[in-house]
Amino acid sequence: MGRPQMKYEESQKTEVKKAYKTSTDTKEQKRLLCLKLRIEQGYNAKKIAEIVEFSEIQVRTVISKYNRKGLNSVLRGKFGGNHRNLSYEEEEAVLAPFLKEAQKGHILIVPEIQRAYETVLGKSVPPSTIYRMLNRHKWRKVMPRPRHPKADPEEQEAYKKNSGENRRTGKY
Repeated sequence: MGRPQMKYEESQKTEVKKAYKTSTDTKEQKRLLCLKLRIEQGYNAKKIAEIVEFSEIQVRTVISKYNRKGLNSVLRGKFGGNHRNLSYEEEEAVLAPFLKEAQKGHILIVPEIQRAYETVLGKSVPPSTIYRMLNRHKWRKVMPRPRHPKADPEEQEAYKKNSGENRRTGKY
């Protein structure tokens, strides 16, 4: 039969019911349903797992977290979200002086941007953080050609002569 089940108070039952009704996240609702079935119906972990389509271990973990830490440990608030170091606007402020340089036609170097980012943040970050930030702000690597291919008429004529001859002979 296992361990005796914990006795829950009426306030805990209403708290879980209310959270279940107001929740919009399906994963969170399943976790709350685990609690609701345990608290209201007294079901064991195996039966709850069949109903909720969780493993028994997941059900036991949810119930254990609730028993030890309360309802907030089961709710969705601490999961997912934006893990960036700076907000989008703060990142724009870091990139502003570099944007002026780029508009003048100067070459930008990522380690310089990284140093500026780290001084604002107060800790070191990997270069991948900077590349992701540049991607978020729609910055891309643009390299000018050394010169336009149509700049030399002699090369154009040589290309025209060779390309036609190569097509006829089959040599490329």
